[in-house]
Amino acid sequence: MARMPSSRPRGGRVIVLLMAALPWKASCMNQQHTDQSSHHLEGWEASPHARGVHALNEAIYQESRAQAEAARELLPDAVLNSTATDMGSNVRIWDLYYPTYNCLLLKERLGRIGDGGKVCCGLRYLLQDRPCLAYSLGSAGDTTFEQEIVKRTSCQVHTFDHTLSQAVQDAVASTPGISFHPWGVGSPSKGGGLRTLTQIMADLNHNWIDVLKVDIEGHEWELLQDFYAEKDASLPVTQLMVEFHFQNASTAFHALDKLLGDGFRVFSVEPNYYCDNGCCAKDLLEFAFIKVSPMGQICSPRSRAAALREALPHGCRGGAV
Repeated sequence: MARMPSSRPRGGRVIVLLMAALPWKASCMNQQHTDQSSHHLEGWEASPHARGVHALNEAIYQESRAQAEAARELLPDAVLNSTATDMGSNVRIWDLYYPTYNCLLLKERLGRIGDGGKVCCGLRYLLQDRPCLAYSLGSAGDTTFEQEIVKRTSCQVHTFDHTLSQAVQDAVASTPGISFHPWGVGSPSKGGGLRTLTQIMADLNHNWIDVLKVDIEGHEWELLQDFYAEKDASLPVTQLMVEFHFQNASTAFHALDKLLGDGFRVFSVEPNYYCDNGCCAKDLLEFAFIKVSPMGQICSPRSRAAALREALPHGCRGGAV
């Protein structure tokens, strides 16, 4: 007689282990909870299971970064200043910044399907039940990402774009929950009413940004270069989503190295193939970073404090604003 198949699902042990490793309650993910988010986060981080998963996550990340650095050391000097992403030996510059940080609080993609959507880490978990702030630099009039931030969190959402027609500006400004500013981000010395990110934050009396989306058509390099030109500058941001438009290897290495040195870790990379029959994918990529402390804790404020930076985990740097 043939043996009846077992009713026990294959991989059951894996499911049990994963559930044990992620012991937050389902209610924490519910939009209706009101008072316990920061306590749940701190409790989760302190649990033995979480400490074990966190330690493994750190080990994976550090090993992966060491591998990338070793591969970079082998590159010929000529490609370090290349105007192409191809580094030779089937390696592109983006491969040296692979998304090796695992978001333990779950990733989700917000915004429209296709071009315009962005990947976030632990959005519903980190930004519930406290004041939070989102900036969106550049929009081309598409606010689907920003609208989802409004829908899923209690964040103030500010969007900035000086390139829109008056009709599009009016449409964006009338979107519920979004504060629109017709300001450009860049060096004021170039005229046109441009402002640095530091100036914008000071003008709006903000000292920490929970979510910063940057899609400014190649000017992201200038934004990062200007910000990190100041000695010991540290970007006061928890999550950073940037669409990079490749210009040359030297510029890319400098900006990406500055971000990594500032505690930002890559947790998602998506090629943007919505142009030139997809051939642009090697030059246009969507990067998502999250900032962590030297101990690997996510640099996200843990209380309702108005001065959000004061409630950051120990060791998180935010720069003077």
